[in-house]
Amino acid sequence: MTDTANLGLPTIDAGQAQKHVTHNEALRIIDTLVQLAVIDRDLNAPPPSPGEGERWIVQASPSPTGAWAGHGDQIAAWQDGGWQFYAPKPGFLAYVADEGTICFWNGAAWASVDSAVSALQNLALLGVGTTADATNPFAAKLNNALWTAKTVAEGGDGNLRYKLSKESAAKTLSLLFQDNYSGRAEIGLTGDDDFHCKVSQDGSSWTDALVIDRTTGLAKTQGLVHAASNARANTLIFTPGGDGTVSLYRIDASCGQNPRSATIDSVSGDILTLNAAVANTFFTDSFMKNVSYLRIWNTSKTPAQSVWVKAQPAADQLQVVSAAAIAGWSNGEVIQAGDPTDVTPNRVIALDISPMMQTLFGAVFRQSGIMVKGSMGSATVLDSIGLSPSGVTGSFVAACTIYDTIGVNGHGTTMIPCTQASPISTSNLVFLREVIATTATTRLISSAALLV
Repeated sequence: MTDTANLGLPTIDAGQAQKHVTHNEALRIIDTLVQLAVIDRDLNAPPPSPGEGERWIVQASPSPTGAWAGHGDQIAAWQDGGWQFYAPKPGFLAYVADEGTICFWNGAAWASVDSAVSALQNLALLGVGTTADATNPFAAKLNNALWTAKTVAEGGDGNLRYKLSKESAAKTLSLLFQDNYSGRAEIGLTGDDDFHCKVSQDGSSWTDALVIDRTTGLAKTQGLVHAASNARANTLIFTPGGDGTVSLYRIDASCGQNPRSATIDSVSGDILTLNAAVANTFFTDSFMKNVSYLRIWNTSKTPAQSVWVKAQPAADQLQVVSAAAIAGWSNGEVIQAGDPTDVTPNRVIALDISPMMQTLFGAVFRQSGIMVKGSMGSATVLDSIGLSPSGVTGSFVAACTIYDTIGVNGHGTTMIPCTQASPISTSNLVFLREVIATTATTRLISSAALLV
């Protein structure tokens, strides 16, 4: 008689007597092993009052005793008043009633299906409540998610820390917050290793609201707004002193107030050569270069054309920011320092202070205001220099004024807002007006601080 390969069921031989015995034995084995449900798997000795057909998995360690001795890990079934034992084969499944779990025989031990599920590895896709795809290989659609630390009592350390890593500094590691799948806020290491907090109104254009330097820990912000009034909370950034560093405007030549004019002798690239050595009445190279740009006008053009001066290479030369802007200028035309009144009232001089910002702060920005120190020398009583955010009448604040003694320097410190965007940089313009009855020598406006 040959047993079946998997369950070991006895088969009936040809011409066998008492075939019912073999048949009934096979049925008992099937009844025991198919749809296997055991009462327990933690006993190593027989229970005192087993019921007919009840089954157990015999605990292998410590070694079984009594009628179960030598049958560790086997299935013990109480049948016809005695114990029958069945050795498991790899893949056998059993429901363990007292644990409410399913276990399987892996060839060496009975393992819980739960333990196998808790050790899933190298999944290509995982979707929770939704479908994962190649772009989002892990995707979840739910209303709440909870992560909690494994306590010390459970074998953990009580801490919970997310660890995220990117390939290199130039890559991005961030949390992106979206509105209907369009980005609105992002925090993390975006494109470098500084910590960024940025926002967007359309998911396309982004503004860094906060950047924390990875080396120094210093924070850069777009500014703060007072919650109740919605007014910007400004901060003064003080600038170091010294001519050639913060001298926004300095004219040392003895001359009258603007508009001061000169005649062009020649134009070459970005250089205007004048027919007289009067460039220092427009721009003082040793003090204003790399600090500010000064706007001048070609009044021979109709309408007048402007250009920004950045240096004074020689006593009769001015160097401009844009060579293209003076490509159509020629000798004999007249330039002047001071805006035409139909452009800016009150004969003001426009200054762009972006070179100073770049030198001192490493970046150009739209300052909300500026604090300056002013000085005049060899001037007449009530001669003054005033500053304005726009140049319009009534907007000027005196930076320095000669009050009572001719020829004595007048000094002052003042602060003005800056509201008009520069056409050549991302700073705001500063407007200056001279009031000089005859002539004056030194006219100095230097930055003490910027309001941001």
